[in-house]
Amino acid sequence: MTEVSIILPTYNERENLPLIVEKLQKLMDGHSFEIVIVDDNSSDGTWQIGQELASHYANIQLIRRVNRKGLTSAILEGFLLGKGKYVAVTDADMQHDINLLPQMLEVIADYDMVVGSRYVHQTEVPGWDRARLWISRLGTQMACRLLQQNVTDPLSGFFMLHRDLIHQIAPKLHSDGFKILLEILFQCPNLRVKELPYEFGVRLHGSSKLDTKVMLDFLDLLISRSPLSKFGFQFIRYSIIGASGVAIHLLVLYLLYAQWQWPYALSLLIAIQIALASNYVWNNQWTFGEQRFMKSEWWTGLIRYNLACLLGSTYNLAIGWYLVHHGMNWVFASLLGIMVGISWNYMANQAFTWKK
Repeated sequence: MTEVSIILPTYNERENLPLIVEKLQKLMDGHSFEIVIVDDNSSDGTWQIGQELASHYANIQLIRRVNRKGLTSAILEGFLLGKGKYVAVTDADMQHDINLLPQMLEVIADYDMVVGSRYVHQTEVPGWDRARLWISRLGTQMACRLLQQNVTDPLSGFFMLHRDLIHQIAPKLHSDGFKILLEILFQCPNLRVKELPYEFGVRLHGSSKLDTKVMLDFLDLLISRSPLSKFGFQFIRYSIIGASGVAIHLLVLYLLYAQWQWPYALSLLIAIQIALASNYVWNNQWTFGEQRFMKSEWWTGLIRYNLACLLGSTYNLAIGWYLVHHGMNWVFASLLGIMVGISWNYMANQAFTWKK
């Protein structure tokens, strides 16, 4: 029987994937193990590298997920596909210290879960600036207070547990939720957890997916523990960003129309475009973060976003202008226009821009 299945969720890790696979093959020599690569149809062809590795090594499986995105759901699919007695997850960028895996295997028999923790013997993470560290620690401390377990790093992405446990609780987990470890700990408050310390490393290749996402992950933590999570994480994220867009829209409109006396139609058009640009930036970073556009794709995504929102913006502009022209207060007219446009924009961007 396979002793452990090591899950590697990937997205644009073309250069890192061969390195971690080679290291795992050497590190785990003497153990019965398999590597399950779960790739979200990476634009850089990471899945093709995964195919080559799977053809070279008999203990590698590849899942290329087309039209299915998200780190949590990728990990969950890998867990369920794995054949090992235990399942473990680690990042493909090698920021997690995979040298800890043999030690995890040694102690897992006496526990339900073994977690690689950044904070057992330290309060800082090398390479992180103060803002990122503060936000991460704040989110971690809040998560710790919500949990019954005495765990120092419930937001870790590096852990091992019994595969039978995953099959029991999989239907209860949010597939598009926050951190899967946190979800598991919430669902199973009586788990016996062992933490092993490690030092969080620096990625070798590619761009980090954590930058401002650390702050947004903290918002996800708040959503995950509120009744709003029942409506779906993506919809709630989109709504929050939409609300910020409304505030920006009204502020710009107030300055241009109410203060500077610009024509209402022109003021409204500029306000719509500025709000759309802001919404695109944050939706790309957070709402659809697992599929977010980077580098040259960012500009293509912006064009697609504006095209997807074109009809909604047209409704917004036409309704707002019509109501103001017929005597309605500009604030209420603008809000009604926004409400009509936002539903179309959400559905259009799911299907056309980020192709969720």
